[in-house]
Amino acid sequence: MSVSLRYLGGASEVGKVGALLEGSEGRLLMDYGIQPDDPPSYPLAAPDVDALLLTHAHLDHCGLVPDIASRGTPIVSTPVTGELAARMAKDTLYVSEIENYPRPFDPNAIGDLKQNLRPSIPGSIEYRGGFEFQMHNAGHIPGAVMFEFPQHDFLFTGDIHTVNTQLTRAAKPRQCKTLAIESTYGGREHPDRREVESELIDSIEDTVNSGGQVILPSFGLGRSQELLMLVQDLGFEVWLDGMGRDMAKIFQKYPGAIRDIGSMNRAFKKTNFVRYSKQRKRAMKGDIIVTTSGMLNGGPVLNYISKVRKDSSSSVFLTGFQVPGTNGHLLREKGRLRLERDPESSIFNVDCNIESFDLSGHAGHSQIVDFINKCNPEKVILYHGDNREAFSEDLKDYDLVLPNENEYIDIA
Repeated sequence: MSVSLRYLGGASEVGKVGALLEGSEGRLLMDYGIQPDDPPSYPLAAPDVDALLLTHAHLDHCGLVPDIASRGTPIVSTPVTGELAARMAKDTLYVSEIENYPRPFDPNAIGDLKQNLRPSIPGSIEYRGGFEFQMHNAGHIPGAVMFEFPQHDFLFTGDIHTVNTQLTRAAKPRQCKTLAIESTYGGREHPDRREVESELIDSIEDTVNSGGQVILPSFGLGRSQELLMLVQDLGFEVWLDGMGRDMAKIFQKYPGAIRDIGSMNRAFKKTNFVRYSKQRKRAMKGDIIVTTSGMLNGGPVLNYISKVRKDSSSSVFLTGFQVPGTNGHLLREKGRLRLERDPESSIFNVDCNIESFDLSGHAGHSQIVDFINKCNPEKVILYHGDNREAFSEDLKDYDLVLPNENEYIDIA
């Protein structure tokens, strides 16, 4: 049976992933995301499909899933990913309203997403559109999976991480003939994760013990909860603000998706949650504030930084990748920041301590190469990357494909 793969988005760039798998009996859509630029951008229009297979609930993979669900299309994901995606959809509509962007889908589509979810668990055999497939842990965030198609000897990774984190277990390679794998960190390596965690903890202790406060800008899904687990035993007063609070509640409902559920629950018990805006004054009297947004493009984090920006004893520690053009990138490179959402607003100096720590949830260059070698494929399809050429020498022994959007790739 002839099978082809075609990317509607996220092939030659990081973000807005959508991959169409087509065979003689049907077709499947794997992920369908939004690129949260200013304004947001979207993948190519998707045809009707027999099902959408969702790898995980980050916006660049799940952002347009409600639009597909509104057609009555089954959405296959892990249980926790399904619930997280619905919560992300709610936030997407909220942001589009306050930023005055066109809504990417009808509000009723969130209900369609919930109604059409078909939860599955890693290892279970599923059949949709003439395809047999299984999920396997991807290690990226809780609930993230790879999709394996045994009949076609094909593995589609989604975003992967190959080391254990506070929240997740590492992804394990799967033998396959054709491998489609993310390449976000092409040409870039991660330092040893345990060393980075230790350095971050030391820096937090130095700041607080010197009388300062620590602001930890963080992505609401995954990173916020991981940071709470990292700092739980330091003996400091910790606050969590923003969407991470809702994500934490969802995680608690799915203990099997968490590497160490006991540690996560203990961390939450030691955390003070900001439930309404007046509590932010109380949070400012604490030691550590974990808050959205991770790239500082809006959210409560701007309020907190505005309060400490002239305090040389306080610190802002960035733990995630800062995309060029974002407020977080401006802060990291220039020590300056817009304290309002409006891109035309004034830019202020931030005089407190600013440092970056690499706690990425993606595999680095060498980790991706090692994962590919252990999968032992014949054909390697690199997607979700803007520097895929960096792999050419390391992967010269494979049939290497660097597709562009809307290009057909033969799978079988």
